Amino acid sequence: MDSKFFYIYLMLVIIATLTFTVVRCVFKEHSLDMFFYPNEANNIMENKVYLAVHIFVNFLLGFLFGFDVLGGMCIKILVFEVYLYLTEHCDIFILSNNANLIVIVLISLISYVGGSTIHKIFSKT
Repeated sequence: MDSKFFYIYLMLVIIATLTFTVVRCVFKEHSLDMFFYPNEANNIMENKVYLAVHIFVNFLLGFLFGFDVLGGMCIKILVFEVYLYLTEHCDIFILSNNANLIVIVLISLISYVGGSTIHKIFSKT
C-alpha cells in the first residue's frame, strides 16, 4: 500500500486523539473509556473490550498497511499508547502501573506484525 495513506491515517489519528482528550478531560465525557483505558483496577486482562479493540485494530492496520510502514507504525503505537497512558487520569502527574503500558504496547505490536504477516501471505497467492 502506498505510504501516503499511512500519513493520512496518522494525521487523522492525531486529530481524533487530541479531540478525544479535550472531550474527555475538559468536558468530562468518559463514555469511550472502555475502548482506550483498562478498568479501574488497571487490569488489562479483565477488560475484554479494551484488549479486543487493541488486538483487532492493530491486526487490521497490519493487514491494510503491511510491512511497508512497520517502522512508522511502531513509533505511532509507542507514542499513541504513551500519550493515552499519560492522559488516563487527565493529569500527567498521576500515573498508572508502568507494566500495563509495556504489555499493551507489546500486544499492539504483535497484533500489527500478525496482520502484516497475513497480508504478506495473501498478497503472494
